[in-house]
Amino acid sequence: MATPPLSFLRSVHVTRYVAPLREGGSLPALVEADDAYLYVLKFRGAGQGLKALIAELIVGELARALGLRVPELVFAELDEAFGRTEPDEEIQDLLRASTG
Repeated sequence: MATPPLSFLRSVHVTRYVAPLREGGSLPALVEADDAYLYVLKFRGAGQGLKALIAELIVGELARALGLRVPELVFAELDEAFGRTEPDEEIQDLLRASTG
């Protein structure tokens, strides 16, 4: 089965912040999206920045092209209002820096 090119990555809209995953430099979180699935989301506003996310995307797609099992990679969109009720100030800052 041929692997679709990178331009066919799905986009989802994040609807709910489920829980922070307090491991790793990117402070990922478990989120729910408008397709009703849960995702581990890595934020572009994290200290490692956008370049680390791009590298992870490239490596994930290379692994898939080699036939390795890789979780589905998707683009996730965050509204500016997302996470305003989050009590942790550090996470609020991360969410604000990752909107779009």
